[in-house]
Amino acid sequence: MQTSAEDRPIQLVALGNGVWLDEIRREDREPVKDVPGGSVTFATLGARLFAANDPATIGMAFKAGHDFPESIIDIFRKWSIDLTVHRLRDKPSSRGLVFYEKANNNRKGFQRLTDPLPVTIGDLQGTRLLATESFEFFGTAGYIDEQVAAITSLCRDLGDRQTVANPFIVWEPHAKSCQPATLSEHQHAARLVDVFSPNHEELHSFFGEAAPAVDPIAIEGQAQSFVDAGIGLNGDGCIMVRAAGHGCLILSRHMPPCWLPPFHPADSERVVDATGAGNAFLGAFTIGWQRTRSYVEAAGYGTVAASFALEQVGLPLRSGECNGEVWNGCRVEDRLAAYRQQMLGKTSEA
Repeated sequence: MQTSAEDRPIQLVALGNGVWLDEIRREDREPVKDVPGGSVTFATLGARLFAANDPATIGMAFKAGHDFPESIIDIFRKWSIDLTVHRLRDKPSSRGLVFYEKANNNRKGFQRLTDPLPVTIGDLQGTRLLATESFEFFGTAGYIDEQVAAITSLCRDLGDRQTVANPFIVWEPHAKSCQPATLSEHQHAARLVDVFSPNHEELHSFFGEAAPAVDPIAIEGQAQSFVDAGIGLNGDGCIMVRAAGHGCLILSRHMPPCWLPPFHPADSERVVDATGAGNAFLGAFTIGWQRTRSYVEAAGYGTVAASFALEQVGLPLRSGECNGEVWNGCRVEDRLAAYRQQMLGKTSEA
């Protein structure tokens, strides 16, 4: 018997600072306004890339201010995901300015124009998103403490049918909160999640170090300190360090350091804008883990999702449906297969 969309479990809900509307500014071009961004947008994209045949199993919830464009909401609706929009008539949408360098087109700065409109576990009450199999969080250690406590409380109050007792939790820390003074707080909060995922610059910031270049030895040593402190309730979680054009590091108590390269080399002409690539990585990583129960295999999913996120400013272009769905003219599963083949080739050469 075929199940309806309402009967199939939600695979992922991303929570954090919500959906942002960016204004892109370059010295030699006219500004581009209302470009959808933010951690929730790109983490949801990453998961949605791998849900062509069952898009309604990807959940999304965000708060839209009184000036939020309906055209952006229509983009998310066309993804056919389980969408909940909380409309706020008394507040403006979250907006920011993104500045790019003229010489190399690299992003050089971000300025908030309005306050963020974060979404919490409490905002999911009354929706089926509360019973998701996994959460991807973006926020501070204190935010994680609060959200995990809310999950536990709601599981107790609402029962198993309305919540998942032990959802898989992936945490991306807020960059500005990654400081030596907050190291112990982050290590404590990391014990509440299954995957802790700073980028390499955020990881270095915990130890008071700048990161002018990627140093795998330094990254592995700092990552090991989080593993030693314990990630996950039983210490069985992993740290996933995203290192931009150098790929990613996966490390846990049960596996040695494992580095995976990016899909697009850093100097590839396909790399247009890395904004949101890390968020997309984590959304897809979570789906990959649900499919494979392997952190390394899941990182392959994340790597492929990141490659789609950075091929343009904003969101990749989607067309087609189900098995015929393509993003930027490419089937996602084909790119995943190509990346896996690339990894097998490297393994055989080693």
